[in-house]
Amino acid sequence: MVELKNISEKLESIQEEYMKNKRVMLSDVWTDESASLLHEAIENKTNFLNAFAIDGKYIQSSDRELGSMTTEEKRELQRTIYKDASNGIGFFYGRHNINKNTEFSLYKALFNYLNSDVCLNFIRQITGNENVISASVQVTRYISGNFLTRHNDVLPSEGRAIAYVFGFTPNWHPDWGGLLHFFNAEGGMVDTFFPKNNTLSLFDVNLPHSVSYVTPFAKYPRYSITGWFNVI
Repeated sequence: MVELKNISEKLESIQEEYMKNKRVMLSDVWTDESASLLHEAIENKTNFLNAFAIDGKYIQSSDRELGSMTTEEKRELQRTIYKDASNGIGFFYGRHNINKNTEFSLYKALFNYLNSDVCLNFIRQITGNENVISASVQVTRYISGNFLTRHNDVLPSEGRAIAYVFGFTPNWHPDWGGLLHFFNAEGGMVDTFFPKNNTLSLFDVNLPHSVSYVTPFAKYPRYSITGWFNVI
């Protein structure tokens, strides 16, 4: 129901690019039909929960729950989230988890495909990590005020090895924010991946990265399918 294009003729150059800095961004990766189906589902058929943390506690709230808050409650929540972010710890974005029990047929097919031998072998070939055995999957949405501060994705208990981002954001402007930045160990910015449609970004979970603040004048949401290829 969904599938990636065959890009075997480009595989060697993709491998070389990934091995340089443990990251690579590929364009035009899904078949046209798959890209269209996924984009339409993300935009029109996905219920997002707004994920953030307060005092180290992970919280998810629906759009309806946030919308029912008073103006002052919203301002206080924003102040709290941004206070943590000013200290380099924080996130605020929409997410929708996908797993083997997902009922929506398209997302179930997506989960099964990303966990198939065909897809996992593709990732093993690009990254050289022969131990990859599974994928976790979520849909993410970044709208005005959303962000993800600098961090890495190392989580030994889940065996994360390779982070991935399938982009589904056409006509994005860099002034709107939502840029995937990469940093060196000293905190200096070394690279940026720009939101686009029908792309795949792969990077080693040890790489420090962030998603920059989405401005109030961003015209559209920044949509992605993200997760990790895992070794356990």
